[in-house]
Amino acid sequence: MRNTIQIISLSLITLLPTVAMAQTLRVPAEWENQEKVWLTWFGQERRDSTSCRVMEALQPNVKLSLNVASDSMKAVAIKYMANYKIDVSNIEFVLDEYIDFYTRDYVFFVKGPEEKLLVVCFEYSAYGMYPDFYGIPMPEEESKFGKWDERLAKKLNLPAITSQFVFEGGGIESNGNGTLLIIKEMALQRNPQKTIPEIEEELKRTLGARKIIWLSNGLIEDRLFPKFGPFYKNYFGGGANMHVDELCRFVDETTVVLPYIALEETDKSPVDSLNFPMLEDNYQILKNATTADGKKLKIIRIPMPAIEQIKYSMTIKDSDYDRFKDFGFKIGDTVNLIPAASYCNFFISNKVVLLQKYWEPGMSDVQRQKDEEANKIFKQLFPDRQVLQIYSRTVNRGGGGIHCMTHELPVSRP
Repeated sequence: MRNTIQIISLSLITLLPTVAMAQTLRVPAEWENQEKVWLTWFGQERRDSTSCRVMEALQPNVKLSLNVASDSMKAVAIKYMANYKIDVSNIEFVLDEYIDFYTRDYVFFVKGPEEKLLVVCFEYSAYGMYPDFYGIPMPEEESKFGKWDERLAKKLNLPAITSQFVFEGGGIESNGNGTLLIIKEMALQRNPQKTIPEIEEELKRTLGARKIIWLSNGLIEDRLFPKFGPFYKNYFGGGANMHVDELCRFVDETTVVLPYIALEETDKSPVDSLNFPMLEDNYQILKNATTADGKKLKIIRIPMPAIEQIKYSMTIKDSDYDRFKDFGFKIGDTVNLIPAASYCNFFISNKVVLLQKYWEPGMSDVQRQKDEEANKIFKQLFPDRQVLQIYSRTVNRGGGGIHCMTHELPVSRP
């Protein structure tokens, strides 16, 4: 498949020298006009309800394409969506059993000469889990998920740029004009045989990077540990393994949002105490950084959700024992599962911004206030867009959020 797409690409890519081509490429900013947005139907109520709220919010302003694994799943999805304000007749359903729920991570679009779209096909390692975490060759069925970019390039009749490097969409953030935000440890974990200069050169070639701001580490609950073990005592994460869209995002060409944790909150949660110094280190990195055009960044600090309010605590049962026994836990012990929860995992689309929220009955007012503070900040940042908050904890529990589950197709201007 890759060879086929490379042949398709020759008409555009090989007519230009590699250096010249790289100079004309850029990753569009998310706030640019979008032709459509992809989502994938999961087939489980806790995620599907969030998907429907997302579709309700997006549909008035952008076309939607929904990936479904089978005709039977399509029928179930249509029946389920009848409970929401969704016009099913205006949704494009695509049958493909090898598209992940988190569509963000499997394809990159860039704009080339005359703003024409291209697809960048990076290699796939299941969020860095192969081979380090599983220690076995990737199963063929799993590898098919990583080839959605190839199938999409063929479907859309777009030329492709292929790469032997490994990246996911949620791991790279663009300001639309050549400046990228990336967590350094993620880039090296995905590409263990490469150096930072080598990675930078490849991102210049494939994504048109003119400046990369290298951030540090990422949220502790968003990192994978050996054997999927705890990051602190009985606290387990389960995110995408150091994705920048949980940590820091552009909201315009020179403005970024970065979470903060109040110093007095660090005593209330080991998660906050571990994340606090990382966030402040990244704040210093951003303060000293400039864009590719030499402009200083404006840094807006936003809250972090109240982790102790939104964690999932479970008592280990017989059926769970094999998962936790290697870490010294016994049946009856309590473990805490930390969702990939962050207000940074927002999605910008035509006329709207979808912002995550977490408060639900039974939680303290602390979490309600954090939702309200985030909402107020984003309304100030996007005065020309409607900011809609969507409850997302059920999706975060699976390792991602609203930004992860959506993927926009930028408008191409030939």
